[in-house]
Amino acid sequence: MASPASFLRALVARLGRSSELPGLLLVNGTIILALLLVVLDQDLAAVITLLVSIVSEWWLERRSPTTSMLLRQASAGPPLRFALRALVAVAASSRFDDRAALYSFVAVALVIVTGLCARALHAEYRRIGPLKPMRTRHIPGATRIDEEPTSRPVLVATVELAAVMPAVFGAAWYDVLLVGAVAFGALMAGTIPEFRTSWQMRAAKRATGFTPQLSAVQEFIDEYQPEVIVHLSGPDTAAYQINTWIEALESLDQRVFVILRDHPLFEKMAPSSLPTLSLPAPSELLMLDFSSARVALYPSNTGNNIHLLRLPTMMSAFIGHGDSDKSASNNPFSRVYDELWVAGEAGADRYRRSGMHIPEDQFRFVGRPQVHAILPTPRVGDAEIPTVLYAPTWEGVNQLQEYSSLRAIGVQLIDALLADGSVRVVYKPHPFTGQRDAKYRTAHVAIARRLNEAKLSTGIDHRVVSRGSLTDWMNQSTALVSDISSVLSDWLAGEKPYAVFNHTGMSTKQFREQFPSSAAATLLDREAHGVDELIDVVTGRAPDQLAEYRSKLASYLLGPPEQRTLEAFREAVTAFVARSEAERAMYR
Repeated sequence: MASPASFLRALVARLGRSSELPGLLLVNGTIILALLLVVLDQDLAAVITLLVSIVSEWWLERRSPTTSMLLRQASAGPPLRFALRALVAVAASSRFDDRAALYSFVAVALVIVTGLCARALHAEYRRIGPLKPMRTRHIPGATRIDEEPTSRPVLVATVELAAVMPAVFGAAWYDVLLVGAVAFGALMAGTIPEFRTSWQMRAAKRATGFTPQLSAVQEFIDEYQPEVIVHLSGPDTAAYQINTWIEALESLDQRVFVILRDHPLFEKMAPSSLPTLSLPAPSELLMLDFSSARVALYPSNTGNNIHLLRLPTMMSAFIGHGDSDKSASNNPFSRVYDELWVAGEAGADRYRRSGMHIPEDQFRFVGRPQVHAILPTPRVGDAEIPTVLYAPTWEGVNQLQEYSSLRAIGVQLIDALLADGSVRVVYKPHPFTGQRDAKYRTAHVAIARRLNEAKLSTGIDHRVVSRGSLTDWMNQSTALVSDISSVLSDWLAGEKPYAVFNHTGMSTKQFREQFPSSAAATLLDREAHGVDELIDVVTGRAPDQLAEYRSKLASYLLGPPEQRTLEAFREAVTAFVARSEAERAMYR
């Protein structure tokens, strides 16, 4: 059974980041405090606390958006919160001028609550109704549809203040009514245009099937005539799956159009010159005409891919987001694509061993353009204090795909590297770390604490990095410690020493046979044995006996060096477009 402390931490986690708690406490805590002050017959203090609660609405909306959303979903949004404030104000009735003022305030409060309810109903309509959200980059015109209308926290807080202040500070009944009417008018002035905008979008959609925004996107597609579509779904932490391809896609001779199916993913996509559409709704995507497109590239196997795969006018290729020996690299879903793009012979071998009977002509060997910038330096001996990069993978979607060393030996590994005192450690966790198993987040925190403490005590610039290009950190490192993942293949482009966690308990021979990317690595077992061997190689204390194997392994995994370029990728895309022109012309 979970301890009270664990339960509290889990509850807080559901509320969003800890930085969002002040907004929650200010808005709701002050309402409760005001009610308590009324019970204690401290009416003036209750009124002041109530006003603070109203002003805090702005803070909640701007600084605590996740908490604000959760409160709305729990039917504790602005209408209910204002109704509670009105009840507290009525309870503090000694502040009113007379009964007429009290009754006037009750009438004003009811009208304001009605206006706030109308806004909340409109927001709910936009959230679950037929007007689907959409966002774009580098597509001209008004092409954005938000999930909900603007919350306007300043307007709402001002209206609530205007409705409450005259009454609770002893104004006459006619002043209460007058100011309340003005406040309601201001609320409607900020609300009715939003109603009108939604109505116009809905009317256009009924008439043509397209909102004006979606029509603007179609007009751009008709003018731009994209030839290559890139399609991806996933959470914001999956942004690396598109970001890893941006440089290569921008280098193409063809016109490229990126389609992302999740707004958080769209927000985390790196800056790019590529026209990009974020469109979660399948019905909206199915409305668009992509007849100019010849090929579609898919960096990840997700269910939403079917929305484009259904189009016979374009051919499809699974390009993946990394070359690794993980079981996901030979997913049975991959059979739906016209081509499977693999870096080297290893990628095809994974499918061949899987028993899925993939035809040989379905493979296209394209190298790995992402590694063109990975350098073979620094070599052993180049740096006085060599850098060891620790880049573990995440825990996987289930235990069958749990390749990570982070929870098993991560802390032991870092302790061993720091205890030697002769290397610098850079730790870069996977963006998905802790997504399935909270124990991985615990290990991550422990490692970060150890590295920060070691940096202060030794003066060595140990780092915990969560942003920036992994390639940049590879080019600063002499050696790598990682797990079975695409990180290994990319690292081998520099042919420098590396160590791999044996997550299976297999013998060294069996592990290397099952996971070829480990063939030229120092293996680490579940007791972290092997770390000292790696340190000795990195510091030059022992010979690098695996060096001669790394070049051959790099070619097997990534293709020959001449294929690991942007030029080779451009040629592969051009050839694929030509194939589509020839084989899919009948559908156009």
